[in-house]
Amino acid sequence: MDQAEKIIIYAAFDNAIEANIAKTKLDAYGIPCFLTEENFTGLYPLRNDIFPGVRLHIFERDFIQTKEVLEDVE
Repeated sequence: MDQAEKIIIYAAFDNAIEANIAKTKLDAYGIPCFLTEENFTGLYPLRNDIFPGVRLHIFERDFIQTKEVLEDVE
């Protein structure tokens, strides 16, 4: 599979709110992404081996730009 088309898990968050904030910021910068496991936060409020958290997926080609956007603290 071409790296440009490979989807990776960039990060996992403890709750859907944190994950959606990150997704919204990436959307604002035009970086395609999506979340999975959002519905499990009600069932498993803490991350563990069974539930690793709400996952943020991106294209591998966008890794560096995603890191810059999400780690930008003003």
